[in-house]
Order: sequence, then C-alpha cells, then structure tokens
Amino acid sequence: MTFSPQEVKAAIPHTWPLFFTRHGRFTPIQQQAIPLILNGRDTLLIAATAAGKTEAVIAPLLERHWPRLTQSPISNLTILYICPTRALVRDLYQRLREPLAGSGIALGWKTGDAPFLDVERSPAILITTPESTDSLLTRAPRLFAGLHTIVLDEIHLFDNAPRGDQIRCLLPRIERIRQYADPDAGFMQRIALSATVPDPEGIARRYLRDGVIVSAPGGRRIEAEIAPLYDLAELVNALGRRAAQKTLLFCNSRDEVEETAVYLRRHLPHHAEIFVHYSNLDAKMRLEVETRFAAASTAVCVSTSTLELGIDIGSVDDVALLGAPPDLTSFLQRIGRGSRRAAHTRVLCLPKSPGEWARFEALLQLAEVQETGDWRLEIGDSQSPISNLQSPQYAFRPSVLIQQIFSLIKQSPTGSVRRADVRRIAPPEVTSDDINRILAQLTFARYLRAGRLGEWKPDVELEELLDRHEIYANIGADVRAATAVDAYTGKTIAQTERVYKKGTVVLFGGKLMKVVWQDKYRFGLAPAPGQQADEILRFQKTYAAIPFTVTQAVARSLNLQPGQMAALPAENGIYLFHFWGTVWGELLTAVLLNHALAAEAINEYCLLVRPPLTQLPAWEEKIGREAARQCVSLASNRLEMGRFHSLLPADVAETAVLRLLDLSRFSQLYREAALVKRPEIYEKLHLLL
Repeated sequence: MTFSPQEVKAAIPHTWPLFFTRHGRFTPIQQQAIPLILNGRDTLLIAATAAGKTEAVIAPLLERHWPRLTQSPISNLTILYICPTRALVRDLYQRLREPLAGSGIALGWKTGDAPFLDVERSPAILITTPESTDSLLTRAPRLFAGLHTIVLDEIHLFDNAPRGDQIRCLLPRIERIRQYADPDAGFMQRIALSATVPDPEGIARRYLRDGVIVSAPGGRRIEAEIAPLYDLAELVNALGRRAAQKTLLFCNSRDEVEETAVYLRRHLPHHAEIFVHYSNLDAKMRLEVETRFAAASTAVCVSTSTLELGIDIGSVDDVALLGAPPDLTSFLQRIGRGSRRAAHTRVLCLPKSPGEWARFEALLQLAEVQETGDWRLEIGDSQSPISNLQSPQYAFRPSVLIQQIFSLIKQSPTGSVRRADVRRIAPPEVTSDDINRILAQLTFARYLRAGRLGEWKPDVELEELLDRHEIYANIGADVRAATAVDAYTGKTIAQTERVYKKGTVVLFGGKLMKVVWQDKYRFGLAPAPGQQADEILRFQKTYAAIPFTVTQAVARSLNLQPGQMAALPAENGIYLFHFWGTVWGELLTAVLLNHALAAEAINEYCLLVRPPLTQLPAWEEKIGREAARQCVSLASNRLEMGRFHSLLPADVAETAVLRLLDLSRFSQLYREAALVKRPEIYEKLHLLL
C-alpha cells in the first residue's frame, strides 16, 4: 500500500517538527519506510548515502513509542542503535541531540572511547557498537529487559564478516533476556539500513524476521578524474589544479598517511592546514582533527578508511584516492564523503600502477551498475555461472562462537557456560558436533575447564583475556598475535611480526623505544631517547583481497567474454589472465600445481604457468579438494575469519574456510573456462603484470 506525503506527515505528528520541518518534505526512502516501521514491521532500508535513512528510521520509532519515551517517570532502554564505528556513534549522537533537546527523550552513547554509562538511569535511545553491546550484555543484562527495537546501521559493512556474525549471536541473547523479564513481551522490532547491495534477501534473512525490503534509487552522478601517481609531486600538482578549499585524501595504510602528510606540508604551494586521521591515533586526537578540519577554511585531511563513514567533518569539496581501494563498498563510501550537497560527486583517482588504473575504471563501472541495480553486469547468458557470482559466498564464521562462549561466561552469574547456551545462539548451520568439538578444544588449550556437571568455567588462558578485557571484539589481530603495547597504559600500539625480547631497542615511527617487559604474546614499549637502535619494529601486514566482481569488470573492459581467460606468451610458458580475483586466483594456481604444472600467482588478474597451455586440465574433484585444503592457511588470512580463528579445532577451522572458498562454484567456473589468444590486447595485458 502506498501512502501520500500528507498521510505520512499526519501519522507522525510528534516527530515531524523534530526532523522534517526544515526540509518540508520526505525523501523517497522516508515516504516508503515510515508507515512500515510505524506498524512494527521488521524492515531493511536500502538507499544511497545522504538519502535520509536515519530520519526514516528514528522518526517513526520515536512516534511509535512516544508516550513511553516522554511520559514515563523512569527512562528505560527502548531503542538500541548499533553503528559500525566509534566515530559514527559519536557523530550520530551529536546529530540527534539537537532535535531531541527539550523532547524529554533521553539519548545516550557507549563505545570504548566513552566507557561510562549509568545503567541505573539508562537512556531511552542508546547508540553504540557491536563490541560495546556485547560488553553491556555481560555487565548489565537487565538493561535490555525492556528493549523494543534494535537498529543495525550500515549493515552491509557488518554482513559476511565476523562482526555481522557476532550481531547474529547477540540478537538471540537479547531476546532471551527480554523473554525472561516478560514472557509475554513478544519479539523486538528489527531495522537494518544499507547501501545498495547485490543480496538484500540474504541480509534480511540473516538479521530480520519476516522482514520487508524497502529500496529507493537515487545515487549522485560521479565525476571522476584518473591521473597516474608517479610520485607525490603529481599529487601536489593535481590538488593545485582542482583548487578545492577542503579536500579529503584517502590512503590505504597508516604509513602512507604519515608520509603523504609530511610531503604536503613541505610542498603544497598554497596555504592549507594538513591533518592526519587513522585508528591508532588517540580518540581525543581523532576528535580534535575532525573538529579542526570541519572549522578550517582551507585544509587537506589525509586519512585511512576511518573517515569512510558519515562522521561530521564539515563540508568537503573534493575527495582524492591515493591508490585504489580493494572493493566497491569501500570505493563508494570514500567518494560519498565529498560534495554532499551537490548533484554530483567529484573524485580524483590516483593509481600507483596500471593495475590500479584498471581497478579504478572497474570500480567506476560497477558503481554505475549498482545504481541501476542490475547485478548481472550485462554479462550475457543469465544461466552462466558468472551471473551467480556477484554476491559473495556467505558462511558463518565459527570463531565468533569462541568469543561468544567467553562473553556468555562473563555474563553468567555462576561464571560458567553450558552447551545449551551455545546451541541457543549459534545459527542452524553450526552443528551440535561442531559445538562439542569447540568446547573440547578450548578445554584442551586451557581456556576452559570443567565445572559442575555440564558446565565449563574459565581456565588460565581465558582468565588472562578477561583481565585484559579482550573478549568482546572479533576484529583485529589473532588473539595469539604478537602485540606491542604502551608499557605503562597497556594501550595496543601495533601487531608485529614477532615478540621482541626485553631490553631490545627498536625504531618505531621515527622514535627509539625500548622493550621493558614481555610475556607470551605481548611486549611493552617505552621511550628510549639517546639509545642505539637494535632493529626496526616490523609490523604484521595484511593484504586486502580483490574480489571476483572487480577483476571481472576489468576483463569486460578488455572485451573478454564471460568465462574467457587471456593467454599472454611468456618464456617457456604463458601468463594466464583469469581475472578471478585474489582468492580464487590463488586457488586456481594450487589446482594447476596439483596437475604437476609449474604455476605461480602473480596478482589478482593473472598467474604464470609452464609449459604453455591451450586449455585448462580437465577438472578432477579429488585434485580440486586437495588444492583447496592446501589454500586454507593462505585463504584464512584473506577471508577475515575472525581473531579467535586459531583457537578452533583444526578440522572445524578448515571446514569454515572451505565453505567460503566455495569449491562448488569455483569448479563450475573452472569447467566453463576457455583460454583465448588476443594479440590486440597483449600490450594492455603486459601493463597488468
């Protein structure tokens, strides 16, 4: 049923003046979603950045619970609003605080940057992160007893990743608390917000109950300039040519951010304040950067992905990308930060190699496709396996259950967990045998010990994690990874290649630091001015996997048909341009090695194989399975398996990775692959090496 703007306005008499008076109208997503949310429906809202999704959710939820929120003498948590980053939590709190001022509705926020929350006087609306939600469940579960609605913002950034799986476990935990407090409470309403995604039905199925999907077209036209980045002098020239007052410049690493900022301060010909922003900066420093950049008249902010989301940094005239982001989501989040009040989005793309240039062009093409919603990408036959590969394979990460077991123990009044507790929160695809094996492995590794019959309690390894409050996050380095921390505050500085011995002096960020203590996985660093460096601190590096959809878009730009692989002659062999992305490209390399061919993965586009091939060897299921098993270790680092993955039983961990490798779809693609010789594109292929 369609409602007119007048009917929608009449349905929200209390919240129309708070959120819509200054605009005088609804956006398309607001007009569609508000009636559904008012009626209590679980809803997935899909719309572009700056389409008004937040108001489309908050206004009807407040209207629906208005008497409870404004007339009750005691404030009870009614709406839980989960965001993907701490900065976005803080920013959303600031955005909502002004319209809610004077309404009598208590608004609160909770993150690791603002750890205090008075649970005795809980706000009616709480904005937080998955990790802080988890922490609150262990500290103050009664806080959730009267919860009516949970909102999952930017759900596409959670889904098919450890934090999304964590949310899937948190939802039944919250429901159980509510049902215990009031058996007649019914289910809480669930709302999710997202950018355009290829699998909205899957997202709705995983996070909502009988949810309705509401989508609205309307992204902004992208005006992109692609200019090669031979050195940072090219960046300075480009910034001068574009003459923007406020530029947000994204880099792909912290080191790159610092190096670029130093160069701009020295060489930018016009006056501009230069700021840096990344996650390792102290929260107060990040907030200061955001505030000062917003207030500056002429400035450049050099950032990692920390500013991809809608944090308030004022008006941004231009966005520049130093190096291509790995995937479409990151690309759209970054470019969406600029020209927010204009009808178009300006972006300067600065590839550091021809391969990155091709990736930028592919991302721009995919952005156009996303706008139309045609995720088949005009690849021809809809029966082709490629047409079914635009949505990444989803599989629950069982490592999240380890984190949840630890959290359940912390929540329990008896300090223990039962098998039934884990079964209750695990999704159906996790078998009871998997749960038994996980509990047994954690007991063997001294994270758990047997308590009363059928119960497990913390053992020495878990006690250590509990003491450090390191049980709430599923992202970050492996729980057993070498970690450098501030020797006096305990704050994590970086994950490193190894643990450095006590007394070692290392060079870190241009400063001399001394290891003053160490334990199994951590070591403390303190300033050591005037001393001699023994070695440079080496960071543990991770490399983002380039997805299949992006590399396939590059193949289409070369006029390769679906399923075609381009063969480029090499000495005693060929460069085989599969365009299958990072993970499947490495799996293909392993398959060829198991066929006794000399194969070497080059990049996300191609591999080198000797002797020359005219076609792929016939698919053999046994060889394919063996190759997949050989790729498990490498793939686990590419597929974001969660920081507790190494604590899983070996077979459970292997099975989890194999599910995401999706050998079935890979084999279908392999069988239909055809090698072609295309001399007219040899020159372009050479550039992609």
